[in-house]
Amino acid sequence: MQPQQELIITAKLLVTADRSPFEGGALLCRGDRIVAVDDLTSLKKNHPDVVVKDYGDAVILPLLVNAHTHLELTDFPDWANKKGRQVDEHKSFVDWILQLIQVKKKIDPDNYRHAVINGMEQSIRAGTGVVGDILAHHSARSAYQSAPLAGVVFLETLGQDPAMIRRLKKSLHQVLDEPFAAETMLGISPHSPYTISNVYLRHIYDLCKRRGLRCCTHVAESEEEVTFTRDSRGAIAERFYQAINWQGFIPPPSGLRPVTYLEKLGGLFPENLLVHGVHLDDRDISLLARNRMSLALCPRSNERLKVGKAPVGLLLKAGVNLALGTDSLASNDSLSIWDEMHFAAHWFAGELDAPTIFSMATQQGADALGVGKDYGSLSAGKRSSFQIVSAPAGATAEVYEYFTSGIATDDIMQLYRDGIPQLSGVK
Repeated sequence: MQPQQELIITAKLLVTADRSPFEGGALLCRGDRIVAVDDLTSLKKNHPDVVVKDYGDAVILPLLVNAHTHLELTDFPDWANKKGRQVDEHKSFVDWILQLIQVKKKIDPDNYRHAVINGMEQSIRAGTGVVGDILAHHSARSAYQSAPLAGVVFLETLGQDPAMIRRLKKSLHQVLDEPFAAETMLGISPHSPYTISNVYLRHIYDLCKRRGLRCCTHVAESEEEVTFTRDSRGAIAERFYQAINWQGFIPPPSGLRPVTYLEKLGGLFPENLLVHGVHLDDRDISLLARNRMSLALCPRSNERLKVGKAPVGLLLKAGVNLALGTDSLASNDSLSIWDEMHFAAHWFAGELDAPTIFSMATQQGADALGVGKDYGSLSAGKRSSFQIVSAPAGATAEVYEYFTSGIATDDIMQLYRDGIPQLSGVK
C-alpha cells in the first residue's frame, strides 16, 4: 500500500470551531484525515520533511453545514419564470404552497436531477461541504453517487390516502434496500404534521428507529399549520387539501400543537431533525430540550414567506441544538450559508451573537445531521475537509463578525476535500 501523502496547511488565522481562533495555527493532514492541529512552528519541528502550504493572510475554517435544503428545487425560479410567475408572488403561506404545486405540475422528472447537480455546484462554490437535503423525487438521488458533499439525503414522503400510502411504503423500502455508494447517507423525511397521516407518520418514525436512520420533519413553520394540526380547519383544510383532492382525508381535530402531536406519534427523538420551529410556545421548547432535539432554522425563507420569526432566545436558553439551513430557491435568494449567517445576524439581533451563528453553521449543524465525528470542526481524527478565505486587512481581529458580514462568501480562496484542493486556481 502506498503511504498516504502528508501536508501541512497554515494561514494567519486558524478557526477550528471547537476552540478559540489562534494565529499561526496549522493542520497536519495525512490523506483524508487531520492528524494534528498545532502552531506552525511545532508542526514543522516535529515533521521536518512534510511540505508546508502557507496561505498567508488568510483564514482556515471548516466547510459550512447547510442543515436544511431542497436542492431539487434549485432551478425553481427558472421554472416559475417560464410559466409567467414570480417566485415571491404570494399573500400567505398557503398561497406559496399552491404556487409551488402549480409550477411543479409539468416539470419533467429528469429536471430534478439536473437541479440537484446545479444546487450542489452552487453549494460547494459557497463553501458548503455538508448538507441535509430533502429529496421528494427519489430517483434524483443518483446525483449524489459521486458528489463531493457529505451529510444526509432525506427521502421525502407524505400522504393521507391509505391506498397511496401502501404504494409509497413499498417504494420507500425498495429504495432503502438498494446500495447507495455515496458520501452522503440516506434518511427519511416525513414532510410535516399536515401532509402525512398519523398512522403513516408513526410508521416512518418506527422505521427510522428500527433501522438507525436519520429523520427530518418540518414543524411549526406557519400559523396555518398550527391551526390545522390542532383544529383540522383553516386555509390548509379549506384551500390546500381542496386543491390536491385530499378533502376526504381531513383528520379529526387532534387538539394538539405540532410539537405535542409529534411527541404523541413517537417523533421526538434526537435523530429526528426538526425544521423551522417558528411557532413554538414554552411547552414546545421544553419538550425539544428534554428530548435532546436539534432544530434547523431557515430565517431568510421564513422572512420571505412571512411566517414569522423563531424564538431563538428561548431555544438557546433551553439548550436546544440549533443549526442553519437555506431551505430551497423556491423561498430564498441563494444556497449560501454565508448569506444565511449574514441575514441571521440582523434578523436575530440581540438574541444570537456572531460566534453562536458561526457554530450553528459548522459544529452544531454537523451534530444535528449526525456527522459531527467527521465534520463541523477541525481537530485530529476528523476529515481533512476545510476552506480558506482571504480575509481583508483587520478582519481577523473580529473574525466572527467578518463571518457574518456578508462578504466572506466572495473571499473563498480554496476548498479542501479529504486533503485534496477542489478549486483549480487560487486568488
